[in-house]
Amino acid sequence: MWLQHRDVAYSPQGIAKALQHGAQTAELAEVASACIACGACDRLCPEQIDISAMIASLSGGDVSVPEYDGFKMSCDANLQEQLSVDDLYIIDAQSFHANYAERLAHYDALKKATGCQMNLDLNRMAIATGISSRAASIGEFDVSQQIEWLIQGRSFKRIVVENPADKEMLAQLTGKLVISLAELIRSSEKHA
Repeated sequence: MWLQHRDVAYSPQGIAKALQHGAQTAELAEVASACIACGACDRLCPEQIDISAMIASLSGGDVSVPEYDGFKMSCDANLQEQLSVDDLYIIDAQSFHANYAERLAHYDALKKATGCQMNLDLNRMAIATGISSRAASIGEFDVSQQIEWLIQGRSFKRIVVENPADKEMLAQLTGKLVISLAELIRSSEKHA
């Protein structure tokens, strides 16, 4: 939210402060609806506040983690052999953050073994594309701006996505080949 609006009101901290000072749900609805529900704020909060649930209650959104989980596929040894330094691997942010403690070591090891780039920022949070978010569907979040920021300064030949919903927009905005983990696994099974 901060990257898109550059206004502290559009940040978890801003929303929490507004609530502490008596702001009503209706006053925060627009700000809360800009959240893409990636879950990074919950991991970064030093007070361990369930910020995602707080924002979801204000916007009528949902904090449940989708059933789709690319993490399990990323553990496949055949898939890992197909990743290289020329790949940008897009971790599904919501499921990653929901299981952060157990998954960070896996993705760090995967990056080290394959040399691929990942959508992890300096805080070791996954930068979400926001494509599947409610905020994007109601026009409160600009996915193309987010993707431009995500790929800025990166050099890669192919994008590998955990969430198939990311495929089309990433291909359109980057002009690169975008392939899902499921497609890579099927490809390795055909060649096995």
